[in-house]
Amino acid sequence: MANNIQEAFIEFHSKIKLNFEDNQELVNKRDMIIGEIRAYLRKKAENEGVRISFTHENQGSYSMSTGIEPLSGEDYDIDIMLLFNIEKEEYTAKEVKQWVYNALNKYPRAVSIKKPCVRVQYHQSGETLYHVDLAVYSNGNNDDNKYLSKKPKYASDDEVWEDAEPKKLKKLVNEKFSVTDERHQFKRSIRYLKRWKDFKFKYTEGGRPTGISITALALNGFLPKLDYNGFTNTYKSNDIEALKNFVGYILNQFTWANDIEVKLPVKPYNNLFEKMTDIQKENFKTKLTDLKDKLNEADNETDPNKASKILIKTFGKDFPEITKKESAQVRTAPAIVSSPDQA
Repeated sequence: MANNIQEAFIEFHSKIKLNFEDNQELVNKRDMIIGEIRAYLRKKAENEGVRISFTHENQGSYSMSTGIEPLSGEDYDIDIMLLFNIEKEEYTAKEVKQWVYNALNKYPRAVSIKKPCVRVQYHQSGETLYHVDLAVYSNGNNDDNKYLSKKPKYASDDEVWEDAEPKKLKKLVNEKFSVTDERHQFKRSIRYLKRWKDFKFKYTEGGRPTGISITALALNGFLPKLDYNGFTNTYKSNDIEALKNFVGYILNQFTWANDIEVKLPVKPYNNLFEKMTDIQKENFKTKLTDLKDKLNEADNETDPNKASKILIKTFGKDFPEITKKESAQVRTAPAIVSSPDQA
């Protein structure tokens, strides 16, 4: 059990983080789906004489190591990119997306074509269990040019090929900081804020900020906070201070009218808050302000037990409570006084 706030944050992180490859059920489901698409294309080639191939990669939070465990009642979100080895002039965006839909549309699955992907929703005992979002790309036979099959912004039956850079986004996140401790704190902080978002917007039907918007904000404004210990000549992560600064940065992105605009840092550079209404943005800002206040309150609290209880109300029950016994041990530990030449 953690006996101070930093240890509590690390324990909290270990509970909420999700590494896709460690979850064999999700991996098996992904591989089964990919196998079915390949089988469909092989049969299509036999009938039509044109062989079409594709490669696949994890996409989204799993590829960037920022995924979190879903809260009870919410499902796992598996994001996969399908990179078809075709020129975008050879086939329409709608046609290629339809291949994926046809390959996977089997009873009792619920398969649907969404604006940016084909979604396969799985249920168990009437509850949503997990869904797989398959983003369909034309590889263009060129590693530098990718095109996403996507419905236009306004209602239409037609899909369009849209410039996209999915691999570049993954690289930006994974190479944001060269110092290992800073990079790890950066990704932990994204996960903390994602869990806060899921917890505080749990009963919100719409208008919650997305995980990618939080990631983009972190790419733009997160600053690591490591405390130096002169006695051991080492640095120790200070996650609560880093998180306070990060939340403050996000609040500073709001205009006087409570508007916020953050663009995807790669093509197509779309505004990641464009779907939120003015009221939803204002609600987001209000909740962020409360988060900052609670982080300050916990950071200023001298009793670790009380501080942990503040953070449990902020992040949910996965944040560990520091017991009163541990709290007393921390407060009664002897202070280390530096000599004048070490100050």
